[in-house]
Amino acid sequence: MSMRKTARAALGVLSAVAALSAAAVPAAMADQAVPAAKPHASAGTHLKLFAAAPAGYTHPDDLTRLGDVLYTAYQNNAAADGTPAGSKSDIVGFDIKTGKVLRHWVLPGRVDGLTADPHHHRLLATVNEDLNSSLYTITPTRTSGVVRHYNYSPSPAETGSDGTNGGTDALSVAANGTVYVAHSNPDTSLPGANNTAATYTLKLSGSAAKLTRVYGVNDTATVINPAKGAPAKAELGLTDPDSNRWIPGRDGGTLIQDAQADSKLVYVSDLDAKHPTVRQLNLVNAKTPSKGAATPQLDDIERVTGDGTLFVVDSAAGKIYKANTEGVRPGTLFASQPAPKAGDQPNDPALAVVDQRTGVVTHLNVNVTLQSPKGLLFVPGDNR
Repeated sequence: MSMRKTARAALGVLSAVAALSAAAVPAAMADQAVPAAKPHASAGTHLKLFAAAPAGYTHPDDLTRLGDVLYTAYQNNAAADGTPAGSKSDIVGFDIKTGKVLRHWVLPGRVDGLTADPHHHRLLATVNEDLNSSLYTITPTRTSGVVRHYNYSPSPAETGSDGTNGGTDALSVAANGTVYVAHSNPDTSLPGANNTAATYTLKLSGSAAKLTRVYGVNDTATVINPAKGAPAKAELGLTDPDSNRWIPGRDGGTLIQDAQADSKLVYVSDLDAKHPTVRQLNLVNAKTPSKGAATPQLDDIERVTGDGTLFVVDSAAGKIYKANTEGVRPGTLFASQPAPKAGDQPNDPALAVVDQRTGVVTHLNVNVTLQSPKGLLFVPGDNR
């Protein structure tokens, strides 16, 4: 993959990313496919600080944009089930050009998924990804905003032999207004043939957020990059659906679902069909991490479609960075590899790109030390 123009550091250009094999896409997205290319070892990224955390706010996570405002959720010290009592998240809106704080709302618990619903000019926020999960909508007004709370029907929490667990995480909104939400921490110890939902569609009715299964955690799916001698199809075996992205295309487009702990991406296409087509991509690191062998456990993914700005959250540092994507090949899939927590594989924190045919995740050289990258958001150049 080659650059169209020479990198300009003053603009924060993602200098050699276009030389990476990240833009290649699987057959599930053939209508958007671009040729594969060999990785380029000198790929680097220039990041510029966009905004630091307001005083008292910590651990920003997802990013989204509504109009000219960039939003993130500061999870502070709330746990994944919303504990301890009194835990809260701060949703802050920044002027997308200046980084000035324009908006602020407080939600109880931990906001894990945050996205814009431009069809209704509102934000959608899921809270408590592991248990006690529910949904909020925020409709900004000139001076404040209207906040509404919804309980899920049915509940994403399920009871198996190891107790009750399950919640919701990332959300994506399709061009036709369909809302997709990840079933986070699904219970894998249910009796019988366990094939609980991996992703739902969501519809609001009264005070209920109605969930409908799209596909299951153990659905059989084509393997995009099977190992030599391995079967071409296999059960997904998902335990940790996390971030997702809806990509426009034929027959309802394609939903890319990241399964963080499972080190794979799931591609769900033909979304308008009764039974969507499901494919899986197993992820591998291009380089062995400094603390030993590991497979990638990505937190977020974002597809760059051309010139514009890529925003990157460093959760541990409480900072949001930005980089100019001029020269990055359209279709490049960026990813964030956060710092490992207890029980995670020993990956090095990094901003990375994913080769969508081979599953190889290549860390990018950056000009700042990223402590734990998480939320990503691409804003096209004509919308900055």
